[in-house]
Formats: sequence, C-alpha cells, structure tokens
Amino acid sequence: MPLLMAFRRWWAVIFVALLSLPTIGLLLPAMPGPMRTVLAPEARWWEHASERLDPYINNVFGFRGPVLTAHRRYLRFIGSPPGTRVVDGTDGSLFLRDNNALEQSIGQLVRLQGVERLAILAEELQQKMAASGGTFVLTLPPNAATARFDKLPDYIRAQRHQPTEYDLVAARMKRDGITFVDLRPIVDESTASDPLYYRYDTHWNALAGLLAFNAVMDAAGRPELAIPPSLAFSGTKRRPGGDLLRVAGVPDREPADVDYVWKPPVGGPHDTTPLEGIVGPPPRGTENYGFNAYTTGHAGPRIMVIGDSFTQGFWSNPLAYRASAVIWIHHNACEFDRGVIDRFKPDILIYAPTERFLTCKNWSRTPLPAGGG
Repeated sequence: MPLLMAFRRWWAVIFVALLSLPTIGLLLPAMPGPMRTVLAPEARWWEHASERLDPYINNVFGFRGPVLTAHRRYLRFIGSPPGTRVVDGTDGSLFLRDNNALEQSIGQLVRLQGVERLAILAEELQQKMAASGGTFVLTLPPNAATARFDKLPDYIRAQRHQPTEYDLVAARMKRDGITFVDLRPIVDESTASDPLYYRYDTHWNALAGLLAFNAVMDAAGRPELAIPPSLAFSGTKRRPGGDLLRVAGVPDREPADVDYVWKPPVGGPHDTTPLEGIVGPPPRGTENYGFNAYTTGHAGPRIMVIGDSFTQGFWSNPLAYRASAVIWIHHNACEFDRGVIDRFKPDILIYAPTERFLTCKNWSRTPLPAGGG
C-alpha cells in the first residue's frame, strides 16, 4: 500500500510548497518593509535561545517586508493603538514611521519609477514657465529622519543605504537642467541652540522654513528677496505638545519644543486682498488645507507655491512680505489644477512637496527610460 494515496499526493506537494515559501523568501532580494530593529543575534545566543535568538529571527524571516506591511495596514484598518507609528530618537525626540518615511530617509525604500514621474512633472512645469518668461524651482523639504539623521537610534542608522530617493532626485534635476534646491545642507546645520525641526512634531520650524524660502529665492535668481532671520524674528517661545506625542499617546516631554516669534513688518499684519476666480475648491483629500490667493498691495514678483504643510503656514509671512501677489495650493500628489498657473501667470513657480510625498499618484505605472532612469 503506498505511503500516500494518489489523490492526496498533489495536496502533499502543495503543502510542502507552502512551507517552503519563507525559505525561498530568505534567498530573494530584501523587499521594502518596516525597519529592522535587531540586526544580529545576541552573543552566545544558544544559551536561552528563545530570549536571545527569537528577536533576530523576527527580523529576518522570509518575505518579512510584505508580511509586516500588510500587518501594519490591518492594524490601522481595525483602529489599533498607534504607538508603533513613531520611533524614539536618541535624544528623546520622536520620528514618524508613516508613509515609510524612515525607510525612505535611509535609502531602504527607493522607487525609481516615482523619481522618474517627478522628473517628468518637473520638466513639464519648467517648459511651461520658460514659455511665459517665468522661473521654475523644485525643492523638497526633508523628512525629519533625513534632517536629524544623527538622532535616529543606532539600529536604524546602521541600515543606511545610498543613494536615497532624495539623492536620485537631486542628481536627476542636475542632469535635466531643472533648478533644484537641495535643502539637506541647510537643515544639517541645525544646533541645539538654533533647532530647525521640532522634536515632537513632523514639521520643521519657522526658522527652517525661512532659510528654505531664502534658498529658493536665491535659486530663482532673486537673492534680494531673502529675509535675514534677525529681521524676521524677535526671539523664541516655548511650544508644548506636538502631533507625534498625540500619535504615540504619550504625555508632554521635556525639554519642550520652541517656536520662533515673528516680528513686524515681516510677521505682519499684512494688508492683503483676496484674488477671486483663479483657484477652485480644494480637491477631495486636501480640504483641510484651504488654498490661498491674494494680492499684497506692494511691489514684488507674483509667486505661486505648490506644496503641503511644510510651506503653507511656514512661508505665509515671507510670501506676503516679498511678493506682490501670492497663490498657494496643495500638490495633491502631482494632480493639482494646472489651470491655476495659466490664470495666475506667476513670475516664480515653486513645486515643493515634502520628501515623503515626492511621488505622484499612479507613479508605479511610469515606464523607466533605457538605463533605469
């Protein structure tokens, strides 16, 4: 009598194949997934293996990336507590894990098609502005994990790979002749006495925003529009709380963040007049931003910014102080209303998505050029 009856042999093959999948996953290139928290077994792992070896196994099993990514999405779907959405830095600050920001910042997540799609958009906007005699500038406010890399936990810094998506965008813009402002050197100069990013919030602060604005104006060929920090701020004030504390469900921490206090005339009040009929209602998903369109009543270029929360509020005072007319709209993952550009006719057009939102919608459908981009 055979060990397995004929009609069960195919079931046995399928069963063995399923058990082999994790092993096959170990032999394939690593797929993007949540950050590894353990990189090697503890010393003498064979002693108390369940305690010393299991954490390592939990970080290296086959198809780890897809499995944990699916698990994270499931937890979000069922409303699981959000504590795993942030990571503690070495100085007690917090870093966001959403949108694979950590993996992107250290080069574990690199989407060549996403970079290519952004390059296509940048070329379109550059040509549009060149045809009207205006100037186009692309910039990327860095993720906090990019700007404050030295404050990430050791196990994350040890997994850094290059090039990152930011590296690839910078290289591609240089190759294509697109005016691009790499803000990483600027935010790298942050110090404890002059911080440029909040410790407990996903954003940079007003000083970083101003320095970025100045760098963009210089790249646009208008260095006279830069605003010295001494003219813009009168000092700092304590800023309790932060969105990352709320996400993590933890109480306030010390030391608290600081805000820079704007002073007149840069900080207003600004005598602005709304512009009607140029900007339509915000698209679905961007309603909370509110789009800004106004004239200022004084001389200056007409400036249009296509961005997100890193520019809307943080650039409002510099824009109102230096421009004669201003429009800010959300990038909506590259699907913003192109007609606004034609109706507003800006002298300077700035496309400024935050690093973690640099990819466009449907970027995965973008064919790569010969040679991989």
